[in-house]
Amino acid sequence: MDAYVYVRAHPGKVADVLAGLGAAQGVRRGVAVVGAWDVLVHAEGPDLSTIATVVLSDVHGLPGVAATSTAPVVPPDRIGVTGFGGPSPPPIVPDACYVHVRAEAGAAGGIAERLSEIDDVAGVAVLGGSWDLLACVAQPWEVGSGVIVERIHPIPGIVRTNTLVSVAYEEPEEDRDRFSAWS
Repeated sequence: MDAYVYVRAHPGKVADVLAGLGAAQGVRRGVAVVGAWDVLVHAEGPDLSTIATVVLSDVHGLPGVAATSTAPVVPPDRIGVTGFGGPSPPPIVPDACYVHVRAEAGAAGGIAERLSEIDDVAGVAVLGGSWDLLACVAQPWEVGSGVIVERIHPIPGIVRTNTLVSVAYEEPEEDRDRFSAWS
C-alpha cells in the first residue's frame, strides 16, 4: 500500500526534516515543495495502519515537523482502472509539478486514465483525502505550468486543481563573512 504524506515544517527546518525522513522506515522518498506544504513524502507499508504508525511515531517525532496530512492511495481496481495494474504512481523527484485534482463524483477513474495518457505526466494516483487524484508532471514549473493549463485543465470531470512544485533544496551555507564585523 502507498500513501502520500504532506509535511509542514517550522521555519528554517526543511533541511532537518528531509534529513530525518531518510531514516524513517516506510518512507520511500521526500522532496521539498513550494505551496501549501513544505515537504511531500511517498510512504509505503503493508497496510494503512502501518503507514499511519510510521507517520505518527517517526515522522511526527522529527525535529522541525509542525504538521502532517496523509492521503492513502486508492487501489486502481477499486475505481475501475484495469490493465497492467493501472497508472504508475507519481514519483517523488525535484523540479516537478504535483497536480492535485478534485473530480466530479464518479469521474476519478476516467480522469486517471486520461492523465496517464499525457506524455509529460510521470505518474497518477487516486487518493483518499482532500484531493481525489495526484499527478506528477516531471517538468520544472516553467514547462509544467503549460502542461497543466493546456493539457490537464481541459479534461472533462476536473472541478479544481492545486499544484505543489518540488525543488532541489539544500540548506544554504551560512555566510560567515557577513558576521565578521561582530567578532
